Amino acid sequence: MVRQKKPKPKTCRHCKSKYFPRTTTQVVCSTSCAIQYSKHQSAKQAERQAIADRKAHRERKAALKGIPEWSREAQVAFNRYVRWRDFGKECASCGCILSWSGNYLTGSAVDASHYRSRGAASQHRFNVFNVHAACTRCNRQLSGNAVEFRIRLVQRIGLERVERLESDNTPRKFDIDYLKRVKSLFTRRARHYEKLRKIHSEAA
Repeated sequence: MVRQKKPKPKTCRHCKSKYFPRTTTQVVCSTSCAIQYSKHQSAKQAERQAIADRKAHRERKAALKGIPEWSREAQVAFNRYVRWRDFGKECASCGCILSWSGNYLTGSAVDASHYRSRGAASQHRFNVFNVHAACTRCNRQLSGNAVEFRIRLVQRIGLERVERLESDNTPRKFDIDYLKRVKSLFTRRARHYEKLRKIHSEAA
């Protein structure tokens, strides 16, 4: 007569205590643990479904976006990157000390200022050499304060790069895939600089 092997102890998936299972499919030690484990699994499944639903909603929403919407989102991500990259620097146009705290008029006392404007040179709207942090007065009230901007831009990136920006006059149109990549890339870069600034401020 074959002697039946005694089942090995298992760990209850709910209370984590050891128990001897009655069947090979048993995963909890008692009825009460079975009820609680079932509730927990149902909650996890509901959470997974909610995440999947939100993802599907985002995908449906993204599918309805056109170039204007993606262009705005890409520009917001790019401008945020410029502000974090230039955090602590002076205004690229007038050289004043920038106020990095927000204000009630603009939501930000610092703009991402384009040396060659988006309207006049669309090809440079996401060019990291063309865009620098500047005070809202220079960027908005003085339309970029171009003469002073150029002087300081030459000091910052060199005459060769400035002249390259000025000589490139070929307009460019960006498709949705490109704008998506711009948004993704500069969102990551902004987070990188934000983390670095926080580390430096905590160490100071």
